[in-house]
Amino acid sequence: MTNENKPTNRKMVFAYLFLLFTLLAFSSIEVISKPLMGKVDPFFMTAFRFLIGGLFLMVFVKQDVELSDLLPITLVGTLNSVVSMTSLQLAVKYSNASTAATLVASNPIFVSLFAAIMLNEKYRLRKYVGIGLGFVGIIVFSLGKISGDSWTGIFFGVLAALTFGLYTVLMRKYTKKYSPVLVTAYSSLCSSLIYVALLVMFGRFEVPVRLSFSGWLILIYLGLIVTGVAYLTYFKAMETLGATQSSKVFFLKPIVATIFAMVLLGESLSVFKIIGMIIVFISLSL
Repeated sequence: MTNENKPTNRKMVFAYLFLLFTLLAFSSIEVISKPLMGKVDPFFMTAFRFLIGGLFLMVFVKQDVELSDLLPITLVGTLNSVVSMTSLQLAVKYSNASTAATLVASNPIFVSLFAAIMLNEKYRLRKYVGIGLGFVGIIVFSLGKISGDSWTGIFFGVLAALTFGLYTVLMRKYTKKYSPVLVTAYSSLCSSLIYVALLVMFGRFEVPVRLSFSGWLILIYLGLIVTGVAYLTYFKAMETLGATQSSKVFFLKPIVATIFAMVLLGESLSVFKIIGMIIVFISLSL
């Protein structure tokens, strides 16, 4: 091995380590936030998470955003923070953590669907088969609901995946113009400020003043680590591995999150849920 190859190999190792960290962080969202349901309002939790994460990511922004792009980036960002991720927390509240994690991880199916409709992207036949198979998998998975699941939670889980898919497609215009870190930082921070303003306006800004120290640590973890550091490591991995390879982290999220939920929360699986997960996993790989 030549000296010229060593930096490349080291870079690949770090890229996969970054991706592993991202996978573990993303897979922990539903499981670690589940114990806070009933103690922290899901709306406050999501606003707080994106405020902290956005502030962290802004430190790494090395480019200015054009003023004309700031408003649309913020508005599309609200689709993610206000709608999609709030729906995810409501899915966690009304269903098992593993159910919410699996449903939101199906978002690449909706990304492909919206890209075909809105961006006129053309796919090979196997991709269209994958999209259709993905919807079948979601239906089968939903029919396998067990104790702790509810149709309300399943609805919010699907809504989280659908709106995140739409957010991803709408944001492509800006991720092509700017770095992903810049777009995520501005969209997270600015949309969180709008979120806080909306909560204050509607009298829903409920700071959990009686929350324990460990509870606040979880909130900070969700903001700083999951929405801040994990997004940064994801983008760093993407620089070396490419978007396609890095996005496979979403394929593994349902499996890792389910393992976390079974070990840490004592959740169980039904046959239908297992079959549904397998179908969704296959559809994402097509």
